[in-house]
Amino acid sequence: MYFNHYTNRPVELAVLLVNTCQSGSDQMTDPEELDDLLDGYRDLWEGVALPPNASELGAIHDLRTSLRTVMLAPDDATASQHVNQILSDYGAVPRISMHSGEPHLHFEPINGTMTSWLGTTTAMGLAAVIVENGVDRFGACNSGDCDDVYVDTSRNRSRRHCSTTCSTREAVAAHRKRKVEGDEAASDRD
Repeated sequence: MYFNHYTNRPVELAVLLVNTCQSGSDQMTDPEELDDLLDGYRDLWEGVALPPNASELGAIHDLRTSLRTVMLAPDDATASQHVNQILSDYGAVPRISMHSGEPHLHFEPINGTMTSWLGTTTAMGLAAVIVENGVDRFGACNSGDCDDVYVDTSRNRSRRHCSTTCSTREAVAAHRKRKVEGDEAASDRD
């Protein structure tokens, strides 16, 4: 599955942002960690939004929670309501921009805060996924010790884990369990 050039990275950013808080462990507790997260997306926000500042961290944590709610919504209607609320809360204003020399869409307020840029950009990315593919493309990791979210880009919507690490860990655990059960069944027959 392919998301258009504008949507791809904002969706990726939404997933990364949501996954900075896993099982109560926050990996974005200071402005430097926020800067590190946003640095890989500088080409998207620089010249469009104001650089992040420390006072925005709490609001970005709230946004992270809202994005997670979208990604775990049970149906398209519920997810759409949440996305619409985020877009409203962060001042989304559709417009055509020429800052890169080519016309393309932007949704954040001009020279808005990092929080407004992040809210509108990630929400629009998730909105595109919902409109084009539905909430079935969103998921939370099936690994017992991971609650990271992901966007399933597989053709047959078969993804069940956030990463190959979690997938492999679960496969190895299942294999070991089957082996133990097989050994126990063999010893019972003896």
